[in-house]
Amino acid sequence: MTPDELRGHCRRLRAGTQATDDRLVAAVQADVAQYRTYLRRPRPPLPPPALAGRLPLMGWLIYETTWEMVQKIATSFDRPGAGAKQAEGEALLRRIDVLADAGRQLPWPEFAPRLLGAIRAQALAESKRDTAAGYDAAWILHGEALRYYEAFRDSHGTAESARAHRLSLDEVMLQLMLAETGTACRTAERVVARWAEEFAPGGTEDAANQWIQRMFTDTARGLEAGERAIEIGQWIEAEYGFVDEVDEFRLTRRSALQNPGIMTARAACLQLALGHGMRRLRRLPPGRYGSWDLWERDMLQRFERAYRVVEKDARDGRGEVIPMSRTFLRQLVHLRMNIALLKPGHSLPSRRVEPECLTIDPIDGKALGEISAWMAAPTGRGNERGIGAATMPEFIRAVLDCRGLGPDDRGYHEWRRAWFRLDSYADEPGRRAHMEAALAAVS
Repeated sequence: MTPDELRGHCRRLRAGTQATDDRLVAAVQADVAQYRTYLRRPRPPLPPPALAGRLPLMGWLIYETTWEMVQKIATSFDRPGAGAKQAEGEALLRRIDVLADAGRQLPWPEFAPRLLGAIRAQALAESKRDTAAGYDAAWILHGEALRYYEAFRDSHGTAESARAHRLSLDEVMLQLMLAETGTACRTAERVVARWAEEFAPGGTEDAANQWIQRMFTDTARGLEAGERAIEIGQWIEAEYGFVDEVDEFRLTRRSALQNPGIMTARAACLQLALGHGMRRLRRLPPGRYGSWDLWERDMLQRFERAYRVVEKDARDGRGEVIPMSRTFLRQLVHLRMNIALLKPGHSLPSRRVEPECLTIDPIDGKALGEISAWMAAPTGRGNERGIGAATMPEFIRAVLDCRGLGPDDRGYHEWRRAWFRLDSYADEPGRRAHMEAALAAVS
């Protein structure tokens, strides 16, 4: 493919006017095989002129094709009873695997940094299996992507002439760290919310405690990855600024910090609850903390730092505020709901005045009611898949401990019953019974 052909595919995929099919996958494979014929021993440090313009575009094409497909894979496609979506998910994952392998085989891959997006897509696809094996595979792939990033960055060195290459790598790195945080949150939220239906049958209390420990470790790693994504994004904004649209040169759009902020704050909320689960298991706090109380104080501060990143206005090239998308605004409100459930009465002043439920501080029972009502409108239901949808008794006990209001506190129980419709799975037969059984187990 010529550079213009590669560029055209990328633009159409990003615009949503083209889908990835077998013909395009085969074309990528054929081109990569052709690129490899230019390899010589010892390998020259720079690609030949015939490839110099094509490699970055091929990396971009591999990024766009795999991202386009991973978004089509249904959640829990590998769970029992998945039916047709299992076959579709496996077929899409096979295509992603083929393209990721093509990226791994590129000569001079450090000049095609966006190929790492394919490994990110592999990890996200594996996590969508929503099985322990899928989560394990996702973490292995996240580690592989990080090793490639470090190798590519080292290969370019620190010379001023490598500045553009380092920017390209760091723009991809932001996405890699964000995906890692997403895997951590997805794993924990799926386990605690679907415990009754998918994880508890045949399980034991010991198995639940093992999950508490695993989820704590995973969300700790995810939190650190999210904070790194924020740091990278802030550095890119300060040094280069953000852009309006993704193209062959730039990847980081003007709202690029909001999603890392959301995912990092979500991970911090999960950590807050899971830390109390670890304390209940008599585990020691992470190494640099002298006590679990000091750990919790720091965790709340880390949550708030991430929350402030979400609240910060994104601005266009003229310095004018870009309205926050409805999706991100909903996530912002959802973060306040999580803190209201975990730390009733916590003070979290908001710089935003719309929606009005954001302005209530501290986040007490009244605030939680207003937030919940806003989350339920206008559809009458919400999209709660984690803390507010738990059916895992051991996790609910950790939430009650985190609330810190004593053994007679039933605020979480009362909220779950009053706002059951916010549960993403509320329409499933037997879901309310599963919720009641989980709440009764910790009464």
